[in-house]
Amino acid sequence: MEDDRIREEYKNKEPGLSNAPKAYEKDLRNKPNSYKSSRPDGDDEIYESKRGRRAFAHVWNILWSLVLIIFFNFYSSYIAYFQYEQVNNTLIWHRFTILTEDFQKIIPLITVGLIIIAAGSIILLILDKYILARVVELISSIFAVAVLGNILIMFPFDFNIIPYEKVVQLLPLILKIVLGIIILILIVQIISNFVKIVVKIAKK
Repeated sequence: MEDDRIREEYKNKEPGLSNAPKAYEKDLRNKPNSYKSSRPDGDDEIYESKRGRRAFAHVWNILWSLVLIIFFNFYSSYIAYFQYEQVNNTLIWHRFTILTEDFQKIIPLITVGLIIIAAGSIILLILDKYILARVVELISSIFAVAVLGNILIMFPFDFNIIPYEKVVQLLPLILKIVLGIIILILIVQIISNFVKIVVKIAKK
């Protein structure tokens, strides 16, 4: 009788045990779906999830744009080579600007570009929309390419005042390479933002 009772209990438990792997597999199949559903879907959702970080970036862009506008318009002569000498136990600094007169021709374009960056950042602080951000980035990048392109073409720098021959020879080449790389990156960014704008408008 005892053996019959044990056998009966085993049979009652058996369906549950056999169904356990199936239930476990079902949970595994459902987990990816629940994970996907918890993730933000689309550019707008991803964009909205980083609002705080973008607000800080917009404020930062406004501040450095204003600082650079003031610097380039009133203190650009401080882009210079500095040399000191000691006279009667007094340290005297001499400033030799490395900018030529051609740089004055580029300052208006630089100022306009920085104003656009600052104005775009202010607009995005008020109206923080995905497609508007792409448009602002596109316009800002175009002006940045225009400014850097003019600097690369005019190259308003005179390094001959630096009393180191090797530095004088290498600086123009290094600066041109750096400007070329930045322009290339900005062109890629322009194309990327243009594609994103077109795709976003097409989806609507």
